[in-house]
Amino acid sequence: MTRRQRDTYWLWLALSLILGLTFSSYTSAQDGLSAIPEGSGSIIQPVSWQLTSENAADLTERVRAVVQQFEGAVLVKDEENMLVLSLPSAKLTDLHQKLSGLGALTSPGATDEYQAPTTLLRLSLGSVPE
Repeated sequence: MTRRQRDTYWLWLALSLILGLTFSSYTSAQDGLSAIPEGSGSIIQPVSWQLTSENAADLTERVRAVVQQFEGAVLVKDEENMLVLSLPSAKLTDLHQKLSGLGALTSPGATDEYQAPTTLLRLSLGSVPE
């Protein structure tokens, strides 16, 4: 067997394994969809909040520290003056309380009843205008 044939063999083997694993993961995910109640909408809900503080210099760092305290919270996007994170919707009320201690938190349409199990939270950060 030449080197080229051996490389081709390993490439096809790797691709076959990847496709096989992908297909089995896809079918498992499809089986799990039946656990979501009919008419529940999405499994991810978008929410936007705005946090302002007089001490905005280290606000991003303080918010990151608070987010790290929550199990299941993942920082998806970290930009200047904006953080996007994913977390279980059940933790949203606790996060709201903790962030309120850092400054003025505006959460339009906030409710204690979240329909989706996961929330994608867009958090805009800023300073209080003088």
